[in-house]
Amino acid sequence: MTPFFENQPPARPKPGGVVVLAFIATLAGRFVLTRLGLDVPVINDVRVLLYLTLILCLMLEAHRIGPAGRTAGGYAVLPIFGLLGYQILSASWAPSGAITGPMIGDLAATAFLILVYYTLAHWDRDHVTRMTLHLFHIAAWVYFLAAASGRGHASNGRWAALGGGPNVFVRVMFLGCITSLYLYFRSGQKLYWLMPIPAFVFGALASGSRGGLAAIAITGVIAIVAIRPKLRWNRVAKPLGFLVVLSIMVALTAGPVIADFVQTRFVDATVGQGYTSDRDVLFAWALRLFWQRPLFGTGINGFHAIANLGEGERYVHNLPLSVAAEGGFVGLTLLGLAWFGLWHAYIRTPRAQRSSEARTSAYCGIFIGATCLFSGDYFDARIMWIMLVLAAVHQASPPDAAPADRISHPWSRAST
Repeated sequence: MTPFFENQPPARPKPGGVVVLAFIATLAGRFVLTRLGLDVPVINDVRVLLYLTLILCLMLEAHRIGPAGRTAGGYAVLPIFGLLGYQILSASWAPSGAITGPMIGDLAATAFLILVYYTLAHWDRDHVTRMTLHLFHIAAWVYFLAAASGRGHASNGRWAALGGGPNVFVRVMFLGCITSLYLYFRSGQKLYWLMPIPAFVFGALASGSRGGLAAIAITGVIAIVAIRPKLRWNRVAKPLGFLVVLSIMVALTAGPVIADFVQTRFVDATVGQGYTSDRDVLFAWALRLFWQRPLFGTGINGFHAIANLGEGERYVHNLPLSVAAEGGFVGLTLLGLAWFGLWHAYIRTPRAQRSSEARTSAYCGIFIGATCLFSGDYFDARIMWIMLVLAAVHQASPPDAAPADRISHPWSRAST
C-alpha cells in the first residue's frame, strides 16, 4: 500500500534571501555612494544596483513562486498605483522651475517596492511578513548600537545612524518596539523579548523627533481602542511591571546623558517657546497652494518651486497636505481611495484567518503613516505602503482549509 505521505503534494519552498534583499533595498532608501566618499556615475544611487539585483532574484525564483491560487485583497494595490501614477503624470503641469526628475524616480521606486512585496505576499504572505518583522528588529538594534557609539549624530546632538536623519532613526526605534511586542507574544510571552523596548525608547527620545513621539502615541491609542475589550489586568500586570523596572534602570544609568538635551528640545523649545521647526509655515503654504489650484494642484515639486522656502524646506512634511498642494482634490481622492482599499481588504479577511503577522504589519503601517503627518516626503512613505499591503493582501484559502495559525495574545483577538 502506498504510504499516505507519498500522496501529498510537495511543500512549496518559502522565500528567504530575496526577502532580505527586498528589506535592504527598502531600508536603504536613497543611500548614495558619495556618503562613503565615492562618486560612481549611474550606480552612485545604490537603488539602481539593488533594484536590478532584486529583479534578477525574483526572475530566478519565479518557478518557485508559481501559481499559488487566487490572491485575496489584491485589488487594494490598484488605488496605490493609481495615486503614484497620477503624481508622476502631474509633472506635465508642474511649474517651469520645478525639478521633477528625482521625484519621478522616487515615485517609481516606491511603486517598484510595493510590487515586489505584493509578489512576495502572493508567494507566502505570513512567512514574508514574519521575516520582515524580524529584520526590522535586527535593524533597530544595529541603528541603536551605531548611534550609541556616537556615529551619525546630527550637528545639534540628536541621535541618528547609518546616514539617515533623526526622523528616520526614530521610525526604526519604534518599529523595534512594535516588533519586540510581536516577538514577546509569539514566543509565548517570554519576558526577555521586552528587554529592548526601554533602550529603543531611549534612542527615540535621543533623536529629538517630536513627530515620532506623536506618531507612536497615535498608534498606541488605536491599538488600545482595538484590543480594549480583551484586555485583562492579570495578563498585562507582569510585562508592564517588568517594563517599568527596566525603564527606571535605563533612566538612572543612561538618563543623565541626554537629560539636558531632552529638557532643551522637548520642554524649553516646544512647550516654552512654541518651536515647530517651521511646520506651521509649511502647512500654511500647502493649504494656500491647494486653494489656489484646488482640482489638480501644482504638480510634483510645485510646492518647492512656488513657495521657495529654501533647500531645507523642499517638501511639506505632511503626506495629505503635500498631496493636496501638488495633486489637488484628485490627488486627495486617490490617496483616500488607497487607504480605504487597504482597510477594506484587511477587514474583509475572516477574523480567524488574520494572523499575528498581519496584525503587527498593520500596526507598523499605521505608525509609519502617522509619522508621515509630521515628516518626510513621498518616498519616505514607502514602508507605510509596504506594511499595509502585507497586512491586507494574502493567499485566498480554499473553503475547507484549516484556519491560519494564531498566537494567543491581545493583538490576535482584536481588529485594528
